[in-house]
Amino acid sequence: MSWKASFQQGVSNFKRNRYSEALAFFDEAISLGCDSFTIYDSRAAVHEKLGNNKAALIDAKKVVDTAPDRWQGYARSARLFHALNKDEAALKMIDLALERIKADDVQRHQELNTLKSQAIDALKASEERRRARIAKTAYHIGKLPVEIFAEIFGLVVAADHAQILKLTHVCKHWRGIAIETPSLWRTLVVSKNRPARKIRLWVLRARTQIPDLSFHHNISEMDLPSILPELAPLSWCGLRSLTVSGSLFSQIYVLLHRLSMTKIISRLEHLDTTGCLDFEKFLSDFEDSHLETLKVAAFTSSMNQLWSRVHRLKTMSINTGCVDILSALTANPSLENLILYDLVPVPVQSDCVQLSNLRCMRLFNIPCISMPITRIVVAPNLQVLHLFGISHSFNAPWEFAPGHSFRVLRELRVGNCASTASALEFILVGAPLLETLQISGIHGVVNDVLDFISGTHPNDNDQDVCTSLKHVDLSNCGDLLTRSAYSLVKSRLRCDQPVTVDGDQPGCRAEIESLRLDGCPLIEADMLPWFRVKVKVFSCVYMPKKEAKQRR
Repeated sequence: MSWKASFQQGVSNFKRNRYSEALAFFDEAISLGCDSFTIYDSRAAVHEKLGNNKAALIDAKKVVDTAPDRWQGYARSARLFHALNKDEAALKMIDLALERIKADDVQRHQELNTLKSQAIDALKASEERRRARIAKTAYHIGKLPVEIFAEIFGLVVAADHAQILKLTHVCKHWRGIAIETPSLWRTLVVSKNRPARKIRLWVLRARTQIPDLSFHHNISEMDLPSILPELAPLSWCGLRSLTVSGSLFSQIYVLLHRLSMTKIISRLEHLDTTGCLDFEKFLSDFEDSHLETLKVAAFTSSMNQLWSRVHRLKTMSINTGCVDILSALTANPSLENLILYDLVPVPVQSDCVQLSNLRCMRLFNIPCISMPITRIVVAPNLQVLHLFGISHSFNAPWEFAPGHSFRVLRELRVGNCASTASALEFILVGAPLLETLQISGIHGVVNDVLDFISGTHPNDNDQDVCTSLKHVDLSNCGDLLTRSAYSLVKSRLRCDQPVTVDGDQPGCRAEIESLRLDGCPLIEADMLPWFRVKVKVFSCVYMPKKEAKQRR
C-alpha cells in the first residue's frame, strides 16, 4: 500500500470526524516515506482536534521547516500558541503567516487578523492579572532603606509608644528593624504584667538609654524586689521623665543613692508622682531643677518647699492637698498650663502674679478661703479657662486681677458654681475670639446670658458679643428655656443677619455648629426638629435611660 492511499484514507476519516483512525493512517503514510509538508500539516490538524496541542505544535514546526515559504505552518502554529496562552509567540507566527498569504485571499487575512486581535486582548488581560497579583503580593516598602524605615517607625511610636509592639508583629523584616533601632524603645511603661522581664527586654533593646520611665499604679509591692535590680543598668543620666507612685519613688531614690546618681533628680524635665509622704528627703536634690512639667496627686505640705527650687515649670497639675499657690505661681513665671483639682489653697493676701505665658487654666472643686485664685493671676494671653465647683465666701462669685484680659480667650467652661449672669457677661464681653462656651449645672443664669449673647438684652455699648462662638454646651441647666436657645441659634443664622446693598455681611456672627442641651427638661419637644435642621451637631437627651426607667 502506497503512502498516498494511506493519506487519502486519513483525509477521508478526518472529514467524517473519525480523528483517531485518521491519525493512524497519517502515521502510516509518514512511515511509508511521505515527507511532504501537507502530511505533517494534516496530522497537526488531527492532533489539534484531539487536544494534543504540544504534538500538533511539533508537526506545525515540521511544516515550517519543510515549507518555510508557505503560510500553513505559521498559521497553525499561531493558533496552537494562542491555545497554550503563549500569545507573544502567537503574534510572531501571525505576522509571518500574513506575509506569506496572497493579498487577494481576503478570508484568510480576516481570520488571522481576528486571531491577532484575540491574542492582543489576551496579552492585555494577562498583564492586568500580573499587575494585580504583584499589587497583592509585592513588598514595595521592603525596598526602602533601613534609615527611612526607622524614621517612619519613629513617627508612629512618637504618637503612641505602645505601637512599637504592633510593629514587631507585622513581619520578620519589620521586627528586625524595630529591634535594632534603640530610639524606638526609649519609653518604658512598667505594669503588673511580668515587670522584671519587660524592664530587662527594654533596657537591652534601648541600649540602656531610656529617657521616659513610667510605673503603673497597679504594680504589686511583692514585685518590687525583682524590679529594682533590673533598673540598675539604666543610663540614669539620660532620664528626663519619671512617672511613679510615692512608695516606689522612695525605693528608686534609695537605688539612685546607692549608685551615687541622685543628681539626676534635678535634671528631670517631667515628674508625675502620687502620695509621696516622705518627700522632705528628696528636696535637696531638686536644687536648680530642670522640671518643666510637674503632676502631683495627694500634695503634702512639705512639697511647698519645692517652690524655692523649681522655677522652670510650664505645666503644673496638682490634685488634692494644701498648696501655697501664690508661692508656686510666683516661682514659675513661665507657666503655660495650670490644672488644679480638689485643693485647699493657703490663704493669700492681695498680691498678684503676672503669667504672660499662661494659655490654659483649669480649676476644679477649689474653695476660696480668703481670695480666689482668679484674683491673684494676671494672664493676658489666656486661651482656655475652666471653672468647676469653685466656692466662695464673699458676695462676688468670681473676681479677676486688675489688668487681666480675655481678649484671646477661645474656650470657657463653667459648672456647678454659684455665679451670676453679670459675672459671666463680664467675661463674655471681653472675649471677642471665644469659640466654645459651656455652662453646666448653674441655676438662674443661663437664660440671661443667652439673651445677652443673642442681643435680646443689648449691652451698654450696643455691640455684638462673642461673634466667633461656634460650640455651646448647656447641659444640666434645669431652668433653660426653649426661647433662649432658639434666640441664640436664630440670631446667628446667616439668612437672618443684616446685608448691605453690595450683598456683604460686615461683622457677621459665626453660626452655631454644635449645641448640647442634655438634661434640660424645659426644652420643648416640638422645637427639636428645628434645632436639628439649623445646627450641624445637636443633642438633647432629657435624662439617661436608667433614670427614665426608674421614673416609669
